[in-house]
Amino acid sequence: VAHRVEGKVHMAQFSMEIMRLTGSVPRGNQQPGYQEAKLWAKRLRSDVALWRAATLPWKEVGSSALLSGSPGTGKTFFASALAKALGVRLIPTTIGEWQSAGHLDDTLRAMRTCFEDANDGRGAVLFIDEIDSIGSRSASSAGDSNSHYWRIVLNEFLNLLSTLGEGVIVIGATNFPDCIDPAVKRAGRLEHHFTLPLPDKNTRAEILNYHAEGSFPLELLAEIAEHLEGKSGSALEQLVRDARKKARDEDRELELKDLRAQLPERISYTPEELLRLAVHEAGHALVSLSVGYATSATIEIKDSFDPSASGYLGGMATYELTEDNLPTETSLRNRIAVSLAGMAAEAAVFGDRSVGSGGVMGSDIERATSLARRMVGTYGFGSHPIFLGTVQDLIDTPLPERFENEVVDIVGVQYDRVLKMLSDERDRVLSLATEAVNHRALKIERGG
Repeated sequence: VAHRVEGKVHMAQFSMEIMRLTGSVPRGNQQPGYQEAKLWAKRLRSDVALWRAATLPWKEVGSSALLSGSPGTGKTFFASALAKALGVRLIPTTIGEWQSAGHLDDTLRAMRTCFEDANDGRGAVLFIDEIDSIGSRSASSAGDSNSHYWRIVLNEFLNLLSTLGEGVIVIGATNFPDCIDPAVKRAGRLEHHFTLPLPDKNTRAEILNYHAEGSFPLELLAEIAEHLEGKSGSALEQLVRDARKKARDEDRELELKDLRAQLPERISYTPEELLRLAVHEAGHALVSLSVGYATSATIEIKDSFDPSASGYLGGMATYELTEDNLPTETSLRNRIAVSLAGMAAEAAVFGDRSVGSGGVMGSDIERATSLARRMVGTYGFGSHPIFLGTVQDLIDTPLPERFENEVVDIVGVQYDRVLKMLSDERDRVLSLATEAVNHRALKIERGG
């Protein structure tokens, strides 16, 4: 069970609209998606053209960016297409590649050589994958020799970013943007940040259409895409590639049946499981409206799942959020309450809870616990207003026992709160869940 949050301004979707930086860009340079990043790239190409014409100084060109997203969302593909669109070389590297050169002096030398290669005056896109591996100064212990090593590497890296030659665009890529030192992301370095999300159903259909070279009606591909929830762009490309091989092996053109044959086997949920999924999401939805977290909530229920997937997305609640530009202690507790409401709804209706609220990063329980830890250790909302570290510091560092106990208390109080709310509204939860099962999608609004 999972749910996502959508505010009034939606995050740029991984759309299949190919990246047409200009009308003159050849089709081979088109690539799926990235609405915000695509717009930045188009502007960058225009600025680079002005720079080449000596009508715009390079310092006016916002030329570096950070790409983040799950594996397979196309970070490397984006950098490659950008280099092709700009007519410059792509220089791919990783922090690990520099480190593999040997000791500290060797690492620094490898890093400098890479930047010097990019700074040869011909123009280049320097693509640094897994850039989070360079570490963060705030997460380091001053007396640790390993931290001292990485502090020197990071400082030299920052210096190289600040002294780039003209015509050099740096693209950093990471799966963990929160682990990157803030100095790397400041203005004048990797100052633009774009998140590349996994594609939604319509985008998955368009990606299939792109790699199948428009061979099939989009509405038929949408039916196939419905069963590919959570698949990345690269996974979809492989699916089409495998389908083509099957057709080649039989000495014929690609057919729709070849794509269907690549679909993962799905297992249908039982009626009892569908109801539990719907109860879980109904709990999230009702509490989100009750505490003022959202103005509307939409429940979606899937009737089957892919057993080979890392997580089964059986149900989802999406929200139209209430504006909360300056979160308070109360609004943060309400966020925790919403996260715990799915589990509490199961307990209220069935007297038993499933594993759907935990087990992975990003789960309901992980979000609730992480937020409670930030409240105590960063925001000063524990019994004493103490600062124990930044949000980044707390990712892998346990709090002292007394503060961890406060975290447990915050989560426990909010769970008891929503359990009572939903127990009192048990009939409403069950009615809403039944309607969601019948219609597979259902929207409710505050006061409705």
